[in-house]
This record gives sequence, structure tokens and C-alpha cells, in this order.
Amino acid sequence: AEAEVNRQHEIEMEEVRRQVNEEKQCEVDGLKEEKSCLQTQLQYKQMAIDTQRSEAEKRQREMERLREEREEAAQWVREMGQLLRNAEAASQETERKLEEREEVLNIPP
Repeated sequence: AEAEVNRQHEIEMEEVRRQVNEEKQCEVDGLKEEKSCLQTQLQYKQMAIDTQRSEAEKRQREMERLREEREEAAQWVREMGQLLRNAEAASQETERKLEEREEVLNIPP
């Protein structure tokens, strides 16, 4: 009778161990699934960060290009201003020489 009780107890303990193992396996499977979901989320977030970084780099290059164009335009404006001043000075010199000739030739204005 005692052997039967021990055997029955052993059967019950084996059933308890089996149930505990199933529960633990479910927990492990759940954690593995959660880990997989988190890894996928991380990958998506990393892709979003990479995309934002790429867009920021593109905007930075565009800003640099525009800055260079603005500097070139400013240089062109300075050069055109100098040409205009030179042309104005040449025009005044021509006007002065013309007036001198008119005086020499005694042409009334």
C-alpha cells in the first residue's frame, strides 16, 4: 500500500513538473516573441533615423550649394559695380575732354 502511495505521489509530482515546465516554456516563448517584436521595432526606428540623417545631409548639401551660389552672385554684383564705376569715370573723363576741346575751339555750349 505504501509503495502504491509513493508511486501515486511520484505520478502527481511528475504531472506538476510537466505543468510547471509547460508554463515556463510558454513564458520563454512569450519572451522570445516579445524580443522579436522589439528587434523589429528597433530595425524600423533605425531605418527612420537613417532616412532622417540622409535627408538632413541632403538639406545640408543644398544649403552649402545655395551659399556658394549666393557668394558667386555677390562677387558678380561687386564686379558689375566696379565696371559701372569705371564706365562712369571713363564717361566723366570723356565729358571733361569734350568740354576742353569745346573751349579750345571756342564753341558755345
